[in-house]
Amino acid sequence: MVIGRVALTAISTGVVVGMVAVGTSTATGAAQTAQTAQTAQTAQTAQAGAAGRAEAPKASGRVVVEDVAIPVPGQEPVQAYVVRPGGTLKKQSAPGVLWLHWLGEINNDRSEYLPEAVTLAQEGVVSVLPLGYFPWVPNPDGTAGDVALVEDQVEAFRSALDHLAGLRSVDVERIALVGHDYGAMYGALLADGDERISSMVLQAPDAQMGNWFAQFWLGLQGQEREDYLDRFAGLDPVDHTARLGGDVLFQWAGKDVFIGADVRAAYASSSPQAQVILYDNQDHEFRDVARVARLAFLRDRLGL
Repeated sequence: MVIGRVALTAISTGVVVGMVAVGTSTATGAAQTAQTAQTAQTAQTAQAGAAGRAEAPKASGRVVVEDVAIPVPGQEPVQAYVVRPGGTLKKQSAPGVLWLHWLGEINNDRSEYLPEAVTLAQEGVVSVLPLGYFPWVPNPDGTAGDVALVEDQVEAFRSALDHLAGLRSVDVERIALVGHDYGAMYGALLADGDERISSMVLQAPDAQMGNWFAQFWLGLQGQEREDYLDRFAGLDPVDHTARLGGDVLFQWAGKDVFIGADVRAAYASSSPQAQVILYDNQDHEFRDVARVARLAFLRDRLGL
């Protein structure tokens, strides 16, 4: 598994890719965008046979993908894609989406939702897709440091949201969040305390932030496990999804070996107004089966 090495996949003709740092001059970014346009046009060929990735969307207009480094107070900058319609957008005219990826075997980085961001950019949406750090890079070690790393990751994603909301073209009244796995768990924590997020889609979040750390990394049992989970008091995602009521869509997989009926029931209890879809024949990865409903939900909530 390689973290942070991201291929620009599922990008079709009409998409222009550039690499810029936040604060880089427009002229520099434009020059880099022009130099890498051919990369974007050829990436779809390599993508075509990749298992588990979305079919390249058909570009109806020019889309720009920028690779940016977003400053985070007290931390290293977070790498992110900014995906937007080409051309000049009117001030506060575009909906925004923050996409938070999963930890898994395929698209285990900010590329997971890139095809969907490109699709929505063709409909006028601006997206930010940040790269996760914990537990994608360092492993949990069973100490209080794990809690600090979770809190730091929430703040890193908040900085990505700040960047999205600060873009001149973004309508701060129409910002959605989409997350999968750990991305969904962090998304719940972020959205509960930040009213800029008006709707969200959560794919297969666990109910407790420390559960998978304890089970898969640390192998904790009994009282040792309970003591460790107690460290995450106030950070369990299941307690942070009710604020948005019916403006939340949960997507669950019936063959998910990481998420059982008990977790789904816990979220149903904490967020009774949320919309729920259970895909009986899918596993934790979901592949592309949930994409249609997810995009339909976003189009409705963002007024597309």
